[in-house]
Amino acid sequence: MYKPLFSKKRNPMDTDILNKAKYYCARAERSPRNLRLFLMRREVPSDEIDEYLALLQEGRYYDPQRYAESYARTRYRDMSQGPHKIRQALRMQEVPTEIIEAVLPEVIEAEQPNYSLAELLESKLRRTSARTPRALFDKMMRYGVGRGYHQSEVYEALQEVLQKMREEEEDNESEEE
Repeated sequence: MYKPLFSKKRNPMDTDILNKAKYYCARAERSPRNLRLFLMRREVPSDEIDEYLALLQEGRYYDPQRYAESYARTRYRDMSQGPHKIRQALRMQEVPTEIIEAVLPEVIEAEQPNYSLAELLESKLRRTSARTPRALFDKMMRYGVGRGYHQSEVYEALQEVLQKMREEEEDNESEEE
């Protein structure tokens, strides 16, 4: 016969679980999805999870906007990910769309990435090979779009990188003569 893992009957809004959730949130910023999974693992009924989230948000242990800002800032500045990829990742973490749309433009406007899109493309171009120039161009476009940038941004940055490389080749040829 199946024996439940926890035979202790929980009273509504168990303070032990609430304290564990507070501690969990205090250690790092948590997404709505992570917090829901945390509470589900502790066998909190799904109809009570929203109550726990509201209490944690009221006590400022959990704030989806703060999480979204921190996540977007880190991904944009340190990992040089584009807005599309950041937006998708925040959606997967169940951050409300209104918060994503409010936070993302602010972060992109305020922060400077450690590497520009052109620098990322140039680095990738130097370590990539292809059979034809067209195949190389396609690889670079896929790389930039895969990083979360819009196709037009990638195209412009790639044109800039290719122009710079052509100028470097011309300079090298003129020095050899």
